[in-house]
Amino acid sequence: MTIEDLAMITQQGFIGMEQRMDKRFEKLESDVLSIKEDVSSLKEDVSSLKEDVSSLKEGQKETNRRLASLERKQMGTLLSLDETITRKEFESVVHRVEILEKQ
Repeated sequence: MTIEDLAMITQQGFIGMEQRMDKRFEKLESDVLSIKEDVSSLKEDVSSLKEDVSSLKEGQKETNRRLASLERKQMGTLLSLDETITRKEFESVVHRVEILEKQ
């Protein structure tokens, strides 16, 4: 075996190694592109979730506003009912006093 044969074997070994490395780099590039696409998709999902959360917050504000309005109406109704009952109780007492005065 001559030096030229050894040089040829070494050169073929480097060519084979270069081909394997090229395949690995191509796979890595493909994997990186796939990861970038996944990240982009995740960003879109996060953006969509942020919009959903914002929409829910707005809905919650509207629900709370309506609930507060209903509570105010209920308080008004209760106060009115209390006044009515108090007025009736007062009328009842006045009526009793009138009856007692007549006796």
